[in-house]
Amino acid sequence: MFMRPKKPTPEAPVRKTLGDLGFEFDSSKEGVLREKDTGKKYEYDFFGKGKKQNGDFYQLISNVSSREVADILVNSDLLMEPIAIPDKKQPHCNIYASPGALNSDNLVAIIGGGVNFCGVWASNVLVKHGLRKGTMIEYIRESIKRGNGVLVLNPYENICAPDGKSETFNSYSGHSVDIAGSETADEHVGYVWSRIIRDSNAKKVAFVAYSTGGIAVTNLLRYDYIRFTEKVACVAFIDSMHSSFQLASGSLDWLQAAANQWVTSHEPRGSRVDSGRSGCLTMSAGNTTDCRELTPSLCMRLVLEYIDKCFACEIVAGIPETLHKERNVLEAVKVIAPTEAQMRPITPIKHDGYYGWE
Repeated sequence: MFMRPKKPTPEAPVRKTLGDLGFEFDSSKEGVLREKDTGKKYEYDFFGKGKKQNGDFYQLISNVSSREVADILVNSDLLMEPIAIPDKKQPHCNIYASPGALNSDNLVAIIGGGVNFCGVWASNVLVKHGLRKGTMIEYIRESIKRGNGVLVLNPYENICAPDGKSETFNSYSGHSVDIAGSETADEHVGYVWSRIIRDSNAKKVAFVAYSTGGIAVTNLLRYDYIRFTEKVACVAFIDSMHSSFQLASGSLDWLQAAANQWVTSHEPRGSRVDSGRSGCLTMSAGNTTDCRELTPSLCMRLVLEYIDKCFACEIVAGIPETLHKERNVLEAVKVIAPTEAQMRPITPIKHDGYYGWE
């Protein structure tokens, strides 16, 4: 009789903390990564000339330090609350909300890029320059000071390891299961928008979208135009990889009036630069370094001042009310001659944003 062999139980990965590695973030304003015993700042050549050893340790300490940012969000003065996506009863990742964020009048939703752990702009900046420049902590703290609620999304932790910890595709290569609703960055942002942000008590929402996070935000605008423009005061793109070419005319008009972008440029900070495919006013972040991942920290003041102005507007970012009545129309409508189009009543497309949403 043939016996089907039992599948081996996946082994949980061995988890290490910064303390296990002998490091910690110091208590300075920069939050620099240092050796606990000597206070020496971490350097890539930690093991001297051991090239492979240095490379392997860099990957390890990058992942470990990035993962600990979520603990800082919860256990520091920020007191952010984890929200399981989709829920704690199944494989999930966490997003983080400031106290009372979803009941605040104004909500700032932050989306990172580059397949990083939640709350991290860039792991290379985190380990080299520290918490202030490498994470979203300063954005969160300054937004809370302004009286805004803050929600930090987690679009790149798409899988769960056997021990139930969420991982990015870059951080883990062992046995894993997909996280329902967060299989991709786009699906995660769509899920959080439709299940949490859209029906929250927040009267106005501002998105801060970095790098690939900008693609997910423009997809919200594209597929859920009416409800997006009714709720969102503005979008602040930072080095976003989105393209305005895929958007219908109404979405393009909204983007031009209710979004700004800051990009890596040696031009003076705040000066206007070529907008390219962004579809909105584009300005220099004044990044004169060779590290483009420093851009979010360099333009923070300008981004938050822009959000303040947009929250102060009674009508969302000055968009005429007639624009709010336009539904995201099929691209085919754009090729109809204007006179003919005006004669035809346009029936709104009735679907819940992305196809597949409940």
